[in-house]
Amino acid sequence: MIPSFLLLAIANLLLLSLTAILGLMVSGTEGFTRHFLLGVLSGMFTCFVHIILFMYFVVQDKIMKQAHLHDGLAVAHVQETDAIKSRALRASVAGFGTVLVTVALGAAIGILAPAEAHLVAAFAAIGINGMLFMYQYTLLVRYREVFARAFPEG
Repeated sequence: MIPSFLLLAIANLLLLSLTAILGLMVSGTEGFTRHFLLGVLSGMFTCFVHIILFMYFVVQDKIMKQAHLHDGLAVAHVQETDAIKSRALRASVAGFGTVLVTVALGAAIGILAPAEAHLVAAFAAIGINGMLFMYQYTLLVRYREVFARAFPEG
């Protein structure tokens, strides 16, 4: 999962950055459509990446719980994976939130919000998602360690 996650996270950050750069180049209506469509894609892709990671932890948690119920795996492993899953959920929700705020501010430009608010939110979303992806990477590494202790090979 780690290589797949790294690929998705890097692609997501590049897509968000490209969207922000194209947003800086919007002048009036010129370039707006491209930025708008890329923004929608970026928002959906960010949510997709966070959902994929969270669902990975949901499935892995289920594996640990089944191993505990049917094969006597120590409850400490289940508790640890529950804690990791909970942290992954909070990180995913924060990632969703940054993108939703950015999209909402973009939609409200000229009506309820100035363009600068959207700009600040966009660059903050890139930075925050970058930090969240690093945090989620550490959760993946930690889960791998728990899994190795729970199911030692050989």
